[in-house]
Amino acid sequence: VVASFVFANGINSRLVLDDSSLKSALVADSGEGKATYSLLCADFDDGEDGASPDSIVVMRTDPETNTAYAISLPSNTRVSTDGSSRTSLGEIRASEGSAGLVSAVNSLLGIKLSHYATIDAQNFAQLVDELGGIDVNLPEDIVDAQAGDMRLSAGEQTLGGEQAVFACRADDYAVNAEETRGKVQALVAVALMQKATSVEGGFGYYMDGLANLVQTDMDVKAIGAFLESIRSISTENMQVAALPTYSAQSSGKTYQVPADDAITEMMNRIRAGETPQADAADVLGSIDAGSYTVSVYNGGDVVGAASEAADMLRQVGFNVTDTGNTSMQVYDETLVVYGDADKENAANAVVAALGIGRTLQDTVHYSFDTNVYVVIGKDWRT
Repeated sequence: VVASFVFANGINSRLVLDDSSLKSALVADSGEGKATYSLLCADFDDGEDGASPDSIVVMRTDPETNTAYAISLPSNTRVSTDGSSRTSLGEIRASEGSAGLVSAVNSLLGIKLSHYATIDAQNFAQLVDELGGIDVNLPEDIVDAQAGDMRLSAGEQTLGGEQAVFACRADDYAVNAEETRGKVQALVAVALMQKATSVEGGFGYYMDGLANLVQTDMDVKAIGAFLESIRSISTENMQVAALPTYSAQSSGKTYQVPADDAITEMMNRIRAGETPQADAADVLGSIDAGSYTVSVYNGGDVVGAASEAADMLRQVGFNVTDTGNTSMQVYDETLVVYGDADKENAANAVVAALGIGRTLQDTVHYSFDTNVYVVIGKDWRT
């Protein structure tokens, strides 16, 4: 007994973060029954100090409903700190530490975080290798020279440590690059959790080594209890999502601006145990696309964007009557504008068909004769 106590204390001294501000920011009760929110941060750039994490993933686990969700938040997500000044999640972590990041994420998602963990690239790769690799179903091929000299094919495969780091670093995707990267990072986080709860002999066997790789608010006993509470969650009930955002620039920097309404909808769906986002096919199937007229204009100076978007909408049945360019090419994000409230479903279906865009009810600042008016922004990628 004494030996076990000394051994556990030795692990805890390396594992548990000595940060009183962080402990004060975390809460035991999420206010959502037995659901628990955990914040996972990783720095995937070798040589960096990890002050500004490259991956921020919120895990929501609920053993009562047998569900788990991983929500990836871009490090450059723009947030307000005091109601007026704006900065990013990464910048908050660098200036205000882990406690500041926890508070910012709580405010952004409307949640109460209970746990926090952080790791760097080298230790992350070692952790994955010590667990024997992780099984991930990649949504598409990953090739990014800036992320590393390797290639990963789409589909189910087992990733080693360096491969997992490469997958989380890469962001050279043709469409919705930030969102795709976020979903890959969330998939990796879920795969790591699945492996941790299924290793032979129990995860306790790895605790000594884990203490040298990860830093967290939880001690050995708390980690064991947490993993045991989610051990029964089935694979099909573990879902991933990327924070709904759009790109914008400020002072020469590119930020991801939160789409507040979409975030609220996503969190409501998650709390209800549903998929984070409504299935695109279901959204399109809920309307008669041919009964709606749509105009599409290029407002982001992306060559051919209006024609491409119009073709996509016509392919799913929308009556696209007009295309062209806005008077000024200054739109950072793609907007799907509608006037009457009964056209909201059509606007949502347009977003589903394009795979990008934010709906907006506005007839004051936008003048159009069709049911829905689409302005393609700089976030459109050919």
